[in-house]
Amino acid sequence: MDRIAYILYPLDVLSDWIDTAAEKYNVSIVVITGMDWDDDLTPWAAPGVPKGSPDFKGLAAQFLNTLQHTVIPEIEEQLQVQPSQRDLIGVSLSGLFTLWEWVERDTFLNIASLSGSFWYKDFTEWFGKNMPSDKQGKAYFLLGELEHKSVVPQFRCVNDATAMIVDDLESWGVKVKFDMVPGNHYQFGLQRLDKAFNNLYLSGGF
Repeated sequence: MDRIAYILYPLDVLSDWIDTAAEKYNVSIVVITGMDWDDDLTPWAAPGVPKGSPDFKGLAAQFLNTLQHTVIPEIEEQLQVQPSQRDLIGVSLSGLFTLWEWVERDTFLNIASLSGSFWYKDFTEWFGKNMPSDKQGKAYFLLGELEHKSVVPQFRCVNDATAMIVDDLESWGVKVKFDMVPGNHYQFGLQRLDKAFNNLYLSGGF
């Protein structure tokens, strides 16, 4: 396989899924976990959410440099591959990081953001000003239909924020798809990953 999908996941629970998915989608799958979820995946410092939580430190730039210059080369050397295509899949705050990274670099061709934390302070405004107009690749987004009903007020804008991002990408000619699915933020994790992989690798390019 000369394609690699990197998944930034909060828990190391995908081992039983990986082998089956890799064969089904004809892609090598690497799961990266253990990062500082609130700090390594946030693009700039911001107040903590929910109220009373520690502030986000915004260390995504440092984490991205480590990912690009240390983690990925080491993994691909171990796998003895020089992939023709790298893709990135993120969930929640790593879904936010996935889109932010896609704007900043060309390390990954395609992305999938599942329940991306686009409520993050000033993110949609930053995205609208910084997305390259000539971006290659495609972007897949997924959101649970109950997420906007969160008890945390800051999370309730996530539907509108995601739709705004998708509209911007479409207006710039980027291949993009946005699915609403049953459930709240973290429900049906494996089914949602399968849906993302189906769209990235089996749908014929949306």
